[in-house]
Amino acid sequence: MKKILALILAVMMLGTACCALAEETQGAPLYKTIGDAMDAARETAGEEGNVISGSMIGEYVSVITEENGKYFRHVADYDEKLAELEAARNDLDFEDEDYWEKWEKAVADAEAYMRTMPVAYSEEFTAEPIAQADLDALAGKTIAELNEAGYETEMSGTEGEEIVCIMRYGIFSYRFILDADIDAYFAAMDNGTDGDLAVKSGTLAGVSGSAWDKRFHTDGTVEEEPAFDLMSEMPPEAAALMNTIMEIAEAAQNGEEIDIDKLFDSICEQFPDKKDEMESYREMIKQMDPEQLKQMFDPQE
Repeated sequence: MKKILALILAVMMLGTACCALAEETQGAPLYKTIGDAMDAARETAGEEGNVISGSMIGEYVSVITEENGKYFRHVADYDEKLAELEAARNDLDFEDEDYWEKWEKAVADAEAYMRTMPVAYSEEFTAEPIAQADLDALAGKTIAELNEAGYETEMSGTEGEEIVCIMRYGIFSYRFILDADIDAYFAAMDNGTDGDLAVKSGTLAGVSGSAWDKRFHTDGTVEEEPAFDLMSEMPPEAAALMNTIMEIAEAAQNGEEIDIDKLFDSICEQFPDKKDEMESYREMIKQMDPEQLKQMFDPQE
């Protein structure tokens, strides 16, 4: 599985980019550094709780804290040092035997530096969550109906004997208990009818795990995610390679035979100056067994 992850990661790193969005009203920093804010978030969440943080590559790093029932986002600006650390991580050669050890160290180095970055500003979320009475009125609605009403499913699964679905509306997430037993839930997941499952009850789960993203405004409005065509952003040889990998994986999932050498020969003919690089991908794919290939783009993996 590590080889699969490394392969996909290496291809996707060739052309990804992110963009900045409109800024909120910026208040004075409530913490000196991102690390201070993360420590405060951890203290509130507890050792098993979730700390909401993230970064927009090349733009900012942010972390969410909760204080006296109010939520705040603390933002630090990207700087040259962080860009260098991330570039060093992305330049690692995944063919090295100790690739994952180097990767983990590079990630740890970047995270350690992020903790030292000064908070440029803090901002309070002014949006209010959905009232409990309104959540109670949703009992009997199906997941599909809630999706149509603007709720977005973030995750679902079992908690003891209960089936729980976490859904986001605006900047807040809500915990819905589904009216289904474990067998019915997994059967619906398998046959794609989980949208027909109804909710029994709903409660506030807290601010969404996506709230670190400035696309989620403090007043509760959410900007539409910019369209991003990965293939069009990639160099042509990387796009051709990704198409080939997807074709091979799809064939494996369908139990079909495919001529890997023929596909890679075609890429090498298109990009002769990249032949040596493509050969390494060819060898990696040929070393994978059919089950590994099936897992490459399996959404349940």
